[in-house]
Amino acid sequence: MLERNWDRKLLLISAVWQFIDGALTIGLGMFDASTTTTETLLPVSSLSGLVGTLFILAGLVNLLLAKYFLKEKEINKWVLPILIIEVIIAYFCMDIVTVALLVPTTIIISLKRKKQKLVNS
Repeated sequence: MLERNWDRKLLLISAVWQFIDGALTIGLGMFDASTTTTETLLPVSSLSGLVGTLFILAGLVNLLLAKYFLKEKEINKWVLPILIIEVIIAYFCMDIVTVALLVPTTIIISLKRKKQKLVNS
């Protein structure tokens, strides 16, 4: 049997991972692969900077979901579609760790929503 707040724990772990992944993507994306010196740094406005920023924003969304929206008794109807969109984007970015953390979270939250609907009807 799962603990009551297992979905929040998974979302927090996912948020921390996305912060780390975004920082690494921005930091390592600044270096030009053709040179070994740090004198020729690429701007953060490159593609890797954009992807890293998107990872950090996804981490902020997960942190917001875990800290505020999942503490309420009734889960908001927009939590599930947001997580599904995040899973699809993480899949296409080949972020396997995030997909492995968000898919079970999405399943747990959908089961909780179904249970809430049955109790309310």
